[in-house]
Amino acid sequence: MDIFVEQLVKKKRDSKDYLIILAGIIGALLVIYVLGALMFSIPLMGFIIFIVACGLIYLLYMLITSVNLEYEYCFTNGSFDVDAIVNVRKRKRLTEFNAREVEIMAKRSHPDFERYMNNQSYQKVYACVDKNSSELYFAVYNENGSGKMLLFNPNEKIRDGFKKFNPQKVVLD
Repeated sequence: MDIFVEQLVKKKRDSKDYLIILAGIIGALLVIYVLGALMFSIPLMGFIIFIVACGLIYLLYMLITSVNLEYEYCFTNGSFDVDAIVNVRKRKRLTEFNAREVEIMAKRSHPDFERYMNNQSYQKVYACVDKNSSELYFAVYNENGSGKMLLFNPNEKIRDGFKKFNPQKVVLD
């Protein structure tokens, strides 16, 4: 029997996201202010400032909407793919691996979570709603010879799929 499960989770904005937006707004205002001061000393500067302001508004829009992140989990017969979707317009593959190759998959409350989290040899892949969520799970695996640790919020069907393909390494309690 084939197993196919998809899940879409939306990342909550955190303080880092708000700082990025604030820095973008302040930077755009500073550039417009400096160009405004130059407007009176250089002829035709008003037109240039208008063009630059339009460009800055567009870039600011792109920056603000780029923090709207969703993650798509796709579990197909043991193969697990994670994509990041930026503002429903751009998709990027974050990682892919087979459930049979997982070293461990468990909830954040598992005793091994901190050990793997503090181990710098594992690259962290964040595809979760919130890093501090009580429903956060982690999966440790190898991809192209390097150790990775995925932090994600799988639903019950995806967790059961992992358990079916690798029952010894998946801890759901």
